[in-house]
Amino acid sequence: MQYYPTQDIISEQRFGFGPLYQHSSPSLEKQLSSKTYWHEAVTKLPSTNEVLLELRKLNDTKRELKQSPTKKREVQKQIGAFFREQYLRQVEARNEQTLHTPYGFQERLIQFWSNHFAISADTRKVRPIVASVENEVIREHWNGNFVEMLLAVSQHPTMLMFLDNNLSVGPNSKQGLKQGKGLNENLAREIMELHTLGVDSQYTQQDVIELSKAITGWSVGFKAPKVGFQFNSRTHEPGSITLLGKRYSQQGIEQGRACLRDLALHPDTAKHIARKLVQHFLGPSGEALVEPLSQAYLKGKGDLLPVYRLLIQSVLSQSAEAVRFRTSQEWLFAVLRSADVRFPESNEMQMSKSGNKLLGAQRSLGQPPFMAGSPAGWPDKDADYNSPSALTQRWQLANRIARLAVKSAKSEGVKPQAFVEQISQQLYGNALDEHTRLVMNKAPSAEMKLSLLWLSPQFQYR
Repeated sequence: MQYYPTQDIISEQRFGFGPLYQHSSPSLEKQLSSKTYWHEAVTKLPSTNEVLLELRKLNDTKRELKQSPTKKREVQKQIGAFFREQYLRQVEARNEQTLHTPYGFQERLIQFWSNHFAISADTRKVRPIVASVENEVIREHWNGNFVEMLLAVSQHPTMLMFLDNNLSVGPNSKQGLKQGKGLNENLAREIMELHTLGVDSQYTQQDVIELSKAITGWSVGFKAPKVGFQFNSRTHEPGSITLLGKRYSQQGIEQGRACLRDLALHPDTAKHIARKLVQHFLGPSGEALVEPLSQAYLKGKGDLLPVYRLLIQSVLSQSAEAVRFRTSQEWLFAVLRSADVRFPESNEMQMSKSGNKLLGAQRSLGQPPFMAGSPAGWPDKDADYNSPSALTQRWQLANRIARLAVKSAKSEGVKPQAFVEQISQQLYGNALDEHTRLVMNKAPSAEMKLSLLWLSPQFQYR
């Protein structure tokens, strides 16, 4: 079905989070050339280093009270509350950003890279800083160069802690010879398997070990003035390493950086990134774009804007046919943005216990923020989101949100039927699918009309 005959519909539905109610949408090219949009809620979050210092303070207090079990338990409760509150603040900020951004394509790209470098809050130790890589690195580098993004992500405290690289010790380092601790391969393996070359590339287990050696010493400080990323020469494995047949004789921190620069510009990395971008926005129908995008990436030495521009200018991207099924996250925010819906605020007690109601909706859809469960991130195929149970959850949420939206419209003096028509016109204009319009016209209430619109194939696909 030719659901998306105009560029405006394609821009918002295929490449964004759907149009904002009663707002015009900037072109994709304008979004690429505009400054990054930052919602106030994101800019007000504490920095990673501030959170690490607070964690150190709480843990020091707990250790000092080891002879007083009752007081120690109280501090443990404070630590638990701190972890929950910081996670909820990060989720709320991400949700506010997604709800309000006028640049949906920007935000889709940022969250694409955040999922590429996925960090999951179910690893408890990173829960208070789980969004830091997205906010402190990806929002700065999404429209820049992948080499710089990779280096910044790999040296960020959240990534180092998530994959235990801060615990990795070179066997022949000063500390390794003294204490007998060894390498941790987690970060090196995920850099090669997920972040750069891809799982099908021709690297070996020995290459993983060699990269693990190169990034020993990349650690995290928790105490002022040495807080955040630190290079610890005492744990760095001395000597040269050989990665993918190339010898690296740099000393200290520069050895790992040199390895990452070469990995970032490897032809397999170019194809891996191009294939993921194509899959995310176009699915299997865009396979023919993988090679042109990978060549653009290599020609630009990792610059990302030429890759994005080639993607959006392609004939495949401008197809009026449906190419992907919206993920749970994309569908939910497209619904909320289309009608300017706000979930009722939870009070502070509810927030501390179970999070706000929007987070509850995300959990019911199976895609809560920063909870992918593994470094591989959320899956990105249609079959992962259009099962019968997933569609049932969407149906239930659509009905609930429709009631909220119509109630809010009435309070603003907008007639329900006119409200539904406004939303339909902004989404599709005269291109609304005739079958969807027919069933909407037969629906007995404005609430049901909205639900049917949001559950229609035209809305759920992009």
